[in-house]
Amino acid sequence: MRDDHHLSDYTSSERALFDALPRDSALDPAVEDRVVAALAVDGYFRRPTRMRVRSVAIAAGLLLLLTGGAAGIVIGQWYASRNSLEAMIARADLTVHERVLLLQRAGSAYVRAANGYSDATARADSTAAEVASQVLVGAAQAVARSRLESRVATGLTALLQRTAEPVAPQSKPSILWF
Repeated sequence: MRDDHHLSDYTSSERALFDALPRDSALDPAVEDRVVAALAVDGYFRRPTRMRVRSVAIAAGLLLLLTGGAAGIVIGQWYASRNSLEAMIARADLTVHERVLLLQRAGSAYVRAANGYSDATARADSTAAEVASQVLVGAAQAVARSRLESRVATGLTALLQRTAEPVAPQSKPSILWF
């Protein structure tokens, strides 16, 4: 409660009269009950159990959110690893349509890898050229074996084998992936 008047605005005799007033006074019990009821309506006497229930509900919600997030991460990683290019190549249960899409994905990955290598290096590397050439020969042979445009694939294989430059032996054996 704020007073609009300051004690400095009063004379010394008026201040003495204020000082003589009692600091507390007894209230009528009915007035006391009305004050307590008004404070209760305004929410000053809430039970602490509601706060505990709210805290438990917030904690349960956070736990549910974290559990859902962790489950989403695990399921996402499983889905990504199951549908990775390497996992799809290893699977034997793919349909013909899925195999065609896999072939397209693998070819696109090869082209992206070759472009990335080209962008990352300033000079030609004979090992990389040999790897790229052997991958193309292997792809052409696979196409020829599957009788997909075999005339074109056979000609491409022969052309790639003729133009492949021999590479000087290295101290470490090269690993070629097909």
